Amino acid sequence: MTTLLLVDDDDFVRSALSRALNRTGGFTVVPAEHGRRALDVLAEQQVDAILTDLEMPVMDGLTLLAELFEQEIRLPVAVMTGRAIDAQLRQRLLAYGIAAIFSKPVDVVVLADELQRVLDPKAVGRISGITLFGFLQLLEVERKSGLVVVAASEHEGRLYFDDGQLVHAHTGHLEGLAAAYEVLSWPEPAVEIFYKRRARQRTVDAPLQHVLMEAARLLDERGRETGQPMPAPAPERSRRGAGLDVRAVRILDEARKIDGALGAAVVDATTGVVLAQVGEESPAMAKELALAALRGTNAGQLDDEIEDIMLTLGKQYHVIRFLDGGHERFVHLVLDRERGSLGLARHQLAKLARERR
Repeated sequence: MTTLLLVDDDDFVRSALSRALNRTGGFTVVPAEHGRRALDVLAEQQVDAILTDLEMPVMDGLTLLAELFEQEIRLPVAVMTGRAIDAQLRQRLLAYGIAAIFSKPVDVVVLADELQRVLDPKAVGRISGITLFGFLQLLEVERKSGLVVVAASEHEGRLYFDDGQLVHAHTGHLEGLAAAYEVLSWPEPAVEIFYKRRARQRTVDAPLQHVLMEAARLLDERGRETGQPMPAPAPERSRRGAGLDVRAVRILDEARKIDGALGAAVVDATTGVVLAQVGEESPAMAKELALAALRGTNAGQLDDEIEDIMLTLGKQYHVIRFLDGGHERFVHLVLDRERGSLGLARHQLAKLARERR
């Protein structure tokens, strides 16, 4: 947590900002009413960064900056001011190595985000190479706490995690589960995480897996209602074989919508015939995996049945799910490890197998 020395002569502003920044969980605020008091605080205790106003009695912000420079106190400093920042003043501030400049009145949300970016950059990260669904599951597995900021087009949403659990979500007009479902529906969002931040309220009680599965269901429903299904995660290639099994095609059309899917096939396990196929998929390998698993189960004389078979490669997951409660047909899904969620894909395949019996 960043110990922030907040310097402002306005009692109301100093008190309000101290409370607001303390509540974020990313800062511990030490207040000071002018530059002279700020120097006294620095002599008495250690702080990590400084946020100062410019116009104050006793000692103003510019004089404080000069004193810090003279005393070789090397701390990240941000400035907030109600005066116009002309070219001369900006150049003077930059000469002191100011990390950020904020105009009053300040938006506390923007202030907290930007302060953490510039004053504690190790606790902030931009997420790429993984889907939002996959990243949130990673937070759950690793039991992380913090704020996930999701931006898409002109929208922004905020998801708060505490020890791996989603506890609060809000957008500009929604809170709780409704906000979470809205955020999870945005295509190709930009994602940023602020560790150490905490929610001021708790509006979500449902387990994360439930939230993700319901969000996926709502996405699918939305696509059906508009007549414009969500685009396939990978370009569709030609399906092989003449006289395709209509039911197999329906199963395939559902499987290809799974987040991160690279390819899928419905295969007859006894003959190896591909009933339907799309994308990057190897039915021959899938058949051998399925048969090997069945042989192993039979050899071990296990009084149980196989639900699914998984193979983990460097860049892919391969998931095989038998259909119709038997071992004659299966669906084989190839999932991108970076873009897809293995747990969510397994759940969706299981649901698909049940629905199509």
